[in-house]
Amino acid sequence: MINISVFKKVIFIIAIVLICLAILSLILFVPVSGKANENDYWKMTDEFDLSALDTIEVEGEDFKILQLTDLHYYMPHMTKDTDNVVKTLVKENNPDMIVITGDSVFGPTNLIYTEHVVELMDSFGIPWAIVYGNHDDEGKADKFWMGEKYENAKNCLYHNGPYNIGGTGNYVVNLTKDGEPFYSLFMMDSNTYMTYEGKKEYACFEMGQIAWYEWMTTNLINNGFDKSMMFFHIPLVQYATAYDEWEESGFDENIGFGEKREDVCCAPVDTGMFDMIKKLGSTTHTFAGHDHVNNFSVEYQGVVLSYGLKSSKQFYNDKDLLGGTIITIKGDKSVDIEHKYVKA
Repeated sequence: MINISVFKKVIFIIAIVLICLAILSLILFVPVSGKANENDYWKMTDEFDLSALDTIEVEGEDFKILQLTDLHYYMPHMTKDTDNVVKTLVKENNPDMIVITGDSVFGPTNLIYTEHVVELMDSFGIPWAIVYGNHDDEGKADKFWMGEKYENAKNCLYHNGPYNIGGTGNYVVNLTKDGEPFYSLFMMDSNTYMTYEGKKEYACFEMGQIAWYEWMTTNLINNGFDKSMMFFHIPLVQYATAYDEWEESGFDENIGFGEKREDVCCAPVDTGMFDMIKKLGSTTHTFAGHDHVNNFSVEYQGVVLSYGLKSSKQFYNDKDLLGGTIITIKGDKSVDIEHKYVKA
């Protein structure tokens, strides 16, 4: 004979478990979405408005940027460790600005960790900017939802940017010195994945982004901002060619520094961003992430192509390649790049 009392208890426990699983599923897996600003529609004939771009006045002789990359916040037991790496880099290097070049968050908890990144970065009390990597939106929250959090952060300079050119988060931050144009910082979304010859491959810049970059750069030059640098996640195809030529030179120290411990994981096609960079002659440096155990910086055809140093132990990494990258724009507009290592 079935014990009715025990049977009811079992049913009650099963019901509670199912409810908890449903709530957990809702928290972790049901997507949340933001939306684009309908006014952020760009066309080549738009009137350029310099005042619409965020501007930072350089206070000292030099301007120091800390590049962080591939934080990959998603493992709760490693959150504090990742925070400590970032805090150490900020404390020891005292940057004027922080730029995160993608894959800041990862997995179903990207919503939770987006808010964590905002809280951590705002705590330093200095301007910071961020671009997306191929993993950031592989979770509950999409780029527009994350973008709303970044745009509303106290010290973040992020903008969703034009929604019709490709990617999300294409924007510019200008630097002035003594009130005069000094340098421009392009933040760009290198996108996520593409299908090429029937296979899933890493993506690259779309033609609309290249057209927007040309329009923006031309107008910046016309307004006195003749030098710029670009931050994104997935490296350009030219990173591989640049390294090969540097290797053929016998690793000439006048050309580059750093290591390549894995293949350059770029798109299988070249849509022309590097050619546009060369054509316009304004962008002197590009800074990428994505490849966790590459940290080389090489001058190629007049442009310095650099990797940032991976800034956390989350996901795959080499213990001796942990830290951040300090980019110093000097008063004469020359640029120094130095990796700052943190002991794992």
